[in-house]
Amino acid sequence: MPLVSVLLAVHDDSRFLRDAIQSILGQTLDDLELLVVDDASTDSTPTVLAHVDDPRLTVLRNDRRLGLAASLNRGLDHAGGRYVARLDADDVAVPDRLERQVERMRSAPGVAIVGSAVVDLDEDGRRGETHVMPSGARPLRWHALFSSPFFHPSVLFERAALERRELRYDPEFLESEDYDLWARLFAFDDGDNLREPLVLKRVHAGQASQRRGDVQESFQRRVALREIGRVAPHVDAERAWRAGARKEGGSRRELLRLLRAFERRHGGDWSVRGAALRSVLP
Repeated sequence: MPLVSVLLAVHDDSRFLRDAIQSILGQTLDDLELLVVDDASTDSTPTVLAHVDDPRLTVLRNDRRLGLAASLNRGLDHAGGRYVARLDADDVAVPDRLERQVERMRSAPGVAIVGSAVVDLDEDGRRGETHVMPSGARPLRWHALFSSPFFHPSVLFERAALERRELRYDPEFLESEDYDLWARLFAFDDGDNLREPLVLKRVHAGQASQRRGDVQESFQRRVALREIGRVAPHVDAERAWRAGARKEGGSRRELLRLLRAFERRHGGDWSVRGAALRSVLP
């Protein structure tokens, strides 16, 4: 069995697919399999996949469109690696991405998932802004009360961590399916982020985050309110979330009440307190 299984789901997104595939097959860590789930594409995606000559590539084609969450679950069911990594069809992994993340996982037995920073990549291949997520178990848990603590295409996680708890992506989530999964995983295991950008994340008009921002926020809010309610059922979750996510209608008082409940459960952390205070400052 390979050390790492990389999951890539694609639907009518052939334009950058070849670059994404080659960025995985060209990794410095080559003990891997690449599982591409073609979600009933009607463009040239099947042709692009047919021209890849590498035994590490396996293509699973859906007869009808199932959506991202169900497609990733199908890939998970076929994955044989000890670790599972994600990449989107329009993104690019830097050459030592998997090697770096596996090293981090092996150095921290309590960590079940590792992400990284990402760099924007435009349609012409020009690099833009770098985006860095919090690092460390406690800051990630705080961040996960408001939005996803990882960039989805950057994660590598321990497959057994999901198998032990029978965790999978929830197909009911049309967006933020990853945020929902990581929040449920955090009930059992810790996570971390590498601050180095290991993924070039494509920014273009066709991607879901550009087209369906309102739907994405709706599902994000759903997860956040659920998780805040678990940590602090006495807090006004809506107003605490709006404050922490820097949206209109937030309450500094409710956010600080949430912070106190969080610290009682997970312990104090100056980086968490700083993040909370930054959320309510002008």
